[in-house]
Amino acid sequence: MKFKLTALIPFQAILFVLFLLLTFFFNRFAADDYFFIGELRSSSFKEIYNHLYYEWHGRWTSNFLLVYFLKFNQAPLFLMVYNTISVGLLYVGITRSLYAINLYYQLSIKKKTLLIYSVIAISVLFFCTVSASDTWLWYTSSIVYLWSTTAFFFGLSIFFKTQKNFLDYLIFGLSVIYIGGSNEPLTILIILALLFLILKKKETIVSCLGIFLILGAFLINYLSPGTLHRDEITEPLGNLDLWLYSGYAFVDFLFRNFHTTFLPALFLALPFYLLGKQITPSSNKFYPVKQLLISILLIGCVTFFNQMIVVQALGSLPPHRSSMMSSIFIALVMIRYLFLLGRYHQSKFKFIKYIMVVNILGLITFTGYYSMIHNTYSKAVDNRIEQLILDDNNLHQVVALPNSGYLYSAEITPDTSHYTNQHLKSGLGLTNDVMLSTDQ
Repeated sequence: MKFKLTALIPFQAILFVLFLLLTFFFNRFAADDYFFIGELRSSSFKEIYNHLYYEWHGRWTSNFLLVYFLKFNQAPLFLMVYNTISVGLLYVGITRSLYAINLYYQLSIKKKTLLIYSVIAISVLFFCTVSASDTWLWYTSSIVYLWSTTAFFFGLSIFFKTQKNFLDYLIFGLSVIYIGGSNEPLTILIILALLFLILKKKETIVSCLGIFLILGAFLINYLSPGTLHRDEITEPLGNLDLWLYSGYAFVDFLFRNFHTTFLPALFLALPFYLLGKQITPSSNKFYPVKQLLISILLIGCVTFFNQMIVVQALGSLPPHRSSMMSSIFIALVMIRYLFLLGRYHQSKFKFIKYIMVVNILGLITFTGYYSMIHNTYSKAVDNRIEQLILDDNNLHQVVALPNSGYLYSAEITPDTSHYTNQHLKSGLGLTNDVMLSTDQ
């Protein structure tokens, strides 16, 4: 049984990588992507960047990469290459942190094993992300949320290194600067965490450096004319409304799609339980029920705090992509708990092999099913674009796109003045307006 379980873990990792690569291949531009593609035809990098900072929002670090990378939008398989690089960097960041944790706690886990478990960790994080379609796959959004998540893991490793060199400090500095200039909720949580470390007199130098850099980057973002302009547009909520909206967003995030997010994430995280069983039990006491309750409480507090930050900023219910901070935290708590539980339980449980088999069969079915959906969707998008470009003489009426699955939908509306319609028109360089046909 032990051999079979050991063999199933890398197989689970390979299947998830296959799902990601196929999904990346079928990915297509959507919404704001077309706006920036259209702008690049007539405006310079500096003009677009200044427009974003002074008139839209101050996410100066992510805005820079957003506009810079998109200059290559006509390159073959641009989105697939971009998505692969994005997740590849995330993989390096997670691997770097796992290596540091392995040495810090003297777990003696083999490097080959850590490489496999880095993929498992990515799969857990993916399913803990309630809106993976726009957080991981949508170009304009992923450059903000997925890349700041990658920066988080790159920066995290320094806290588990007893001997730090210049490169460690450089990577940490660049990481917190990127987060401060792109992801506001994650910035606030990191500042609180660093303050906690300073109060506990742990990693004081790194924590002080981190606060200085991330706070400076955040202020450049928050005090930008674009951000101040957006704040004026949104109406502030009263205290009661703030709590009610935050509470609703909290429940919606955690429970509305639980069966398609956190539940499969829990199943896919099971290898960390098996990894814990391979480690010599710690002398520290571990109380499974107590730790479970503490973990649930922490998840609840961080998630509610995340929702309140965004509700306060937007004055309404937040999009799920703004809850990426909560997704990172939930994934880390889940992985930590299962690892410690496995280390605590030294007896063998036969039912685990059945769950691992379910994981494998589930990923095979999942990959096959969504690959068909994504293939159908991508062909429909390609056909639509071809039709619009070839027949640019009159008002364009296009049929609705099929289900986009885990891809962010490039659907437009029957209203030609809607921003998605106008973005598509601009991105494709069309002369006439485009609209979604209602005769279907």
